[in-house]
Amino acid sequence: MPTERNEVLANQEMEARPQGNMASMFDRLIPILFVGDLTAERDFYITLGFAITYQGAEFPDFIALGHGSIEFGIERRESFASEFPDRVLIWQFGVKDIDTTRQRLTSAGVAFREEWVTPREDWKYQVLHARTPNGYHLMLEGPGE
Repeated sequence: MPTERNEVLANQEMEARPQGNMASMFDRLIPILFVGDLTAERDFYITLGFAITYQGAEFPDFIALGHGSIEFGIERRESFASEFPDRVLIWQFGVKDIDTTRQRLTSAGVAFREEWVTPREDWKYQVLHARTPNGYHLMLEGPGE
């Protein structure tokens, strides 16, 4: 006999599933990060291997960056306060090669710390933690071992 909690969870799961034609409605996510120093943030991501996918006179305080299927924007905001990004989001990217990523951070002079995460005995992965020029916590997660 299911408990009331199980029924609530089952109903939430059903509501979270795409209904009908909704599954094909969305095909990508393009977040936009607010920053105070647009140039420093742009240069940081270029150093990591991202390319500018949009920068133009139409939106002078906005730059889009991409790498493969990943794309996001950065936008200058006068009211941006670099002490608050952690209250908004932790920026996490999966990387194919943690050693290459470590070398790229080191070559760019980006300070970072390394951590092994072991959710279970049979599952572990390495994460590099860095800060972007505007204070975002950047986690670069390597493949699981």
